[in-house]
Amino acid sequence: MPVLVLVRHGKASAFSQDGYDQLSEPGFAQARALGEHWIETGATFDRVYVGPRKRHAQTYETVAHVMRDAGRALPVATRVEELDEHDGIGLMFKMLPELARDDETIRALAIALARGERPVTEMLGVFRRVTRRWARVEINHAEVETWTAYRARVERGVAKMIGDVAHGARIAAFTSGGTVAAAVGRAVGASDETVLDLSWSLYNGALTEIACSERGHRSEAPNGGWRLVSFNGTPHLRDAKLVTSV
Repeated sequence: MPVLVLVRHGKASAFSQDGYDQLSEPGFAQARALGEHWIETGATFDRVYVGPRKRHAQTYETVAHVMRDAGRALPVATRVEELDEHDGIGLMFKMLPELARDDETIRALAIALARGERPVTEMLGVFRRVTRRWARVEINHAEVETWTAYRARVERGVAKMIGDVAHGARIAAFTSGGTVAAAVGRAVGASDETVLDLSWSLYNGALTEIACSERGHRSEAPNGGWRLVSFNGTPHLRDAKLVTSV
């Protein structure tokens, strides 16, 4: 059966004033380490896909550059919109005014942001609380894709990538942590909240493998024929300083 290798992008800068969609220097180092690892292990891929974000493309391009310099070219990546991350960060900021009325912690964060402060630890804590309520369908915003729609989108994206590949094909896809977790959730039958927990545990640049049944057998098999092979692997991150998760 085909194997899909999902690569979480390298470290960006969560809640940075410069924007999250940009790899940091450690993020580029993580991507270079992955390229070197794939050279050392002789990894090959029949197809490569990349999500629509800059951080996805930067991770792929850095890996590809390392491999190309060693005479080991990766296939040219095809962009897949369904590999985009959920907009949990956007949801948090859009919901802050409403949620702050009844939540002292969220109100304190809203005040700090209004002063121009960016307390990362506090923002991360509120982000997790808000997205958990979102996954429980307790809150939604008209301008943000629902959690249910997000998980369905990820499943469509995986189906698109494996739809016509040959038996035994290996596919790499560069994406975000939430999207990796959503695909894993489908493979193991995880609940919505468990998918969130999985997404928070993923390391930057980590590798997750899912084996997928071919088109003709997918509908009859458990979990649509998806089987988790490995999760959150970092064999290429030999420097402990490069093992990051935000």
